[in-house]
Amino acid sequence: MPDPAPFKTCGSCRQPWSTWDDFVADRELRLLGLQAIGGVPDASLLVFEHSCGSSVSVLSKRLRDLLPDHPAAGWPSLRGSDQCPGHCIQLGDNARCELQCRNVRDRELIGLVQRLHQARELPPA
Repeated sequence: MPDPAPFKTCGSCRQPWSTWDDFVADRELRLLGLQAIGGVPDASLLVFEHSCGSSVSVLSKRLRDLLPDHPAAGWPSLRGSDQCPGHCIQLGDNARCELQCRNVRDRELIGLVQRLHQARELPPA
């Protein structure tokens, strides 16, 4: 039986991460933010910087099961509207959004990923 495909592989240095847990625990990765694609929420990306200098992106829809039953799927996208505070327009803006917008679930993934990454960096007690 062939080995399963890794969760993600760096396109530059070819570093593989077998699972999401391996990926989020890697201290050589830094979350840059969400690249929200207007009108196509399933194409939005969480973008990371790898220590080799390359960026590594993960489709946010691959991680949405980490926030099950989130109501955002039924909300409209407010990205770029007069109501939008613009968090999704700037890659490095990782602030939480309080609007009922389709992109809010993916923005909440940013906070979850940051907390998971920080928790895995702490030395054992």
